[in-house]
Amino acid sequence: MDQIKELLTELPEEAKDLRINLKRVLEGESLTSDQTWGTALAAAYYIRHPELTAAVLADAKAAGVAEATLEDARAAAAIMGMNTIYYRFRHLMKSEAYNQRPANLRMMRMQQVASTKEDFELFSIGPAALAGCEMCLKAHEAAVKKGGMNEDNVHDAVRIASILHGVAVALDSADA
Repeated sequence: MDQIKELLTELPEEAKDLRINLKRVLEGESLTSDQTWGTALAAAYYIRHPELTAAVLADAKAAGVAEATLEDARAAAAIMGMNTIYYRFRHLMKSEAYNQRPANLRMMRMQQVASTKEDFELFSIGPAALAGCEMCLKAHEAAVKKGGMNEDNVHDAVRIASILHGVAVALDSADA
């Protein structure tokens, strides 16, 4: 985690908790190494903080994360960039007029994964939480659990995404 550790030195003292929390979650708790790094990378791409994303990607590669995981993390972030807006709109509008219409959004990449279907779904949970998209969270949680994972796995994925978001905010505020 050399790149991330270096980046964390840029955080102000007020963000000490984030430094500690990020190191802890990236060491892995209920997730495998590939799941941890894929989740972190999908969240970092979704957050769109270039320095943070570069550090997470470099450290994921240094940790030996499979190329398939890196590809799926990128794809999950991109698809969730579309889905979280659309499905949060449908949820917030609470209108049958919108909910009865077909989405007509191509999402074949979710079915044609490079790693595993379960891991792709797990990588999608962080962006769903970051966007506050209830429909996406529930759908991806159900898919992850159907694939054999549990609440601990979902919880850890959301913790990773939330801490990375906090780090991005702290990095930006340190520059202000």
